[in-house]
Order: sequence, then structure tokens, then C-alpha cells
Amino acid sequence: MVNSRIEALAKKAFRAAYAEALASEGGVTAVVDGVLYQVYKDGTKEKIKDIPARIKLDPKKQYTLKA
Repeated sequence: MVNSRIEALAKKAFRAAYAEALASEGGVTAVVDGVLYQVYKDGTKEKIKDIPARIKLDPKKQYTLKA
């Protein structure tokens, strides 16, 4: 019950933040079908770049990031 309430609150907060950012002068940055776009409040989209495919990770393995 608590988890579903947290999930609902998180979705509501995300939608509100997205709408607020979209209403701003700069719009929002979003990934749609593997492409990074700048989306503006009038609905226009400007392609920024293609996004590489996700890397599949083994949850049982430990990974280290190199600087």
C-alpha cells in the first residue's frame, strides 16, 4: 500500500515538473525512440543527437568506473 502511494506521488511530481519545465522558455530535453530532442511548449522538437543503445549489465556482477 505504501509503495503504491509513493509511486503515485512520484508520477504526479514528475508530471508537474515536466509541465513546468515545458512551459519555460527553453522547454525540456527528452529521449524519444533513441533520439535526444529539445521539446518546446508549442510542441516543436529539435533533434540534438542520436543516443547509443543501452548497455546490458549483469546484476550479479560488480562494475567499476574508471576516471
